[in-house]
Amino acid sequence: MRKGYRTAAAASALLITAGVLFSAVSAAVQGDVNQDGSLDRNDALKLRAVLTAESSDLKAEMDFNGDRTVDAKDLSAMKHSILNPPQQDQPQNPWEQQQGDTPSGIKDYGTPMDTSATMISEFRKGDAGDFFASDGWTNGKPFDCWWYKRNAVIQNGMLTLSIDQKWNPGDSNPDWNPQYSGGEFRTNKFYHYGYYETSMQAIKNDGVVSSFFTYTGPSDDNPWDEIDIEVLGKDTTKVQLNYYKDGQGGHEYMYDLGFDASEGYHTYGFDWQPDHITWYVDGKEAYTMRGDMPKTPGKIMMNAWPGRTVDDWLKPFNGNKPLTAHYQWVTFKEGGKGSQGQEQQQNPWEQQNPQNPWEQQNPWEQQNPPQEQPQSGSGMNANATMVSNFTTGNAGDFFASDGWTNGKPFDCWWYGQNAKIVNGLLELKIDQKWNPGDSNPDWNPQYSGGEFRTNNFYHYGYYETSMKAIKNDGVVSSFFTYTGPSDNNPWDEIDVEILGKDTTKVQLNYYKDGQGGHEYMYDLGFDASQDFHRYGFDWQPDHITWYVDGKEAYTMRGNMPNTPGKIMMNAWPGRTVDDWLKAFNGNKPLTAYYQWVTYNKQ
Repeated sequence: MRKGYRTAAAASALLITAGVLFSAVSAAVQGDVNQDGSLDRNDALKLRAVLTAESSDLKAEMDFNGDRTVDAKDLSAMKHSILNPPQQDQPQNPWEQQQGDTPSGIKDYGTPMDTSATMISEFRKGDAGDFFASDGWTNGKPFDCWWYKRNAVIQNGMLTLSIDQKWNPGDSNPDWNPQYSGGEFRTNKFYHYGYYETSMQAIKNDGVVSSFFTYTGPSDDNPWDEIDIEVLGKDTTKVQLNYYKDGQGGHEYMYDLGFDASEGYHTYGFDWQPDHITWYVDGKEAYTMRGDMPKTPGKIMMNAWPGRTVDDWLKPFNGNKPLTAHYQWVTFKEGGKGSQGQEQQQNPWEQQNPQNPWEQQNPWEQQNPPQEQPQSGSGMNANATMVSNFTTGNAGDFFASDGWTNGKPFDCWWYGQNAKIVNGLLELKIDQKWNPGDSNPDWNPQYSGGEFRTNNFYHYGYYETSMKAIKNDGVVSSFFTYTGPSDNNPWDEIDVEILGKDTTKVQLNYYKDGQGGHEYMYDLGFDASQDFHRYGFDWQPDHITWYVDGKEAYTMRGNMPNTPGKIMMNAWPGRTVDDWLKAFNGNKPLTAYYQWVTYNKQ
């Protein structure tokens, strides 16, 4: 929701190591930065040190993808190669042929089945295990199919779910007459917390879905709880992740796979725990959601179906048939992915270093175990790369925004007098407009607001503040990084925003090249307006992890921001965004308080 920032002072010089051009080089081992004859995590860590400006030892071998530029793409490609060494060096999936083919001829690119799982249904052996085929009904809108058991068949070492013609034209409900047939498999039993996984090849075709999920609902005399993995046929290079709790969904996240899910088998899984769900693709963590999680045991299900009335989601179905999705096996591991007895291939990074270097933790967690961490805002990292400790009366690297408005929807003019350090606290105030004539031709704000921003730009690392937010409809208290056109940069931003309408939650979000829409509302478990609490985020090339009071809250992965930005905080009232903030009632003055801000380069 933030746009229109203008430069208040000349930008400081910034060292950007990425983007240096090289002449093409050849090496005995591609990416062997330290020239020890092998590609391993030490090479990747040296590359990362250069990208984050911790080292200036730039080498031609760091151009891993051969595009003559050293940047985060090389780090990502190097990491993928290290975690996926050549096939001949890995344990062979016993069901693969020498070229990775299965008996059906479909290539298997996934991880091996966990033979120690609590429940195993191995369709490759011709056995349905705990599953049976749905037969004789339709789910209704938007499922444009009738389920027939002939559309869910185990043969040739795999389960095939097909979309085809409607076998009996008279099969319909009074309020829904589907045009096609679909295939669905479901378990007899109900399953609860643990790790769920399947080997699946999805359908590529507009208007259809290939899925793997848990479900229970009113038909089981239960609330509607569901956890989803859905590959939409319109774009099989992505997978949609989602969950429902008591019938409430809206948590959809589209994860970029990096491959085409219709071209072979890949493994898709999720680890369902009381306080979070983490999804995996080919054994690697893809995405985590936290909040009010599903808690009712459900059946494990897979289906293939065409949609109707959902063209904006799936695109129109063109009637192609038959279409088939394939599954090799399904497993459920009670306790979770990391429970004892797991026989799947492990991430080689975990074997060499218990702390995955790609998932940097809050640096304070190492000194203060979670069970010992305070629940208030104490715990500033005095050894961080940048420390602005307002409790000393010093602004550090920050200065106050003064003399402009951001425009719609910010219903305020920034004044220096609204951002002051008083009695060892930074106070950001929402108050009256000090000069009635302060306005832009296209926006005349009604109030004043307070904002602090750094002189310098900062990149990957851990950002944290101690803040007490405002409780009042229509206002925002924030902590974020930002850069944009005013800095001659693309709009990249990472947000921590507490909406005054409900200070028991915090909204997390990011923008990449001006594209947002990643909002996630995290339940704090306390009222952020009552006391100081620590809010932080760990920004890395392939993910952002947010923290509250030193504990991990939420992780997003995907196309991450990659442009260094300024660290900022502001307090402001909104206008034209009542559906987001509720209407501002004009209460003033309102004050958000900050004790300190730190940045630790990682």
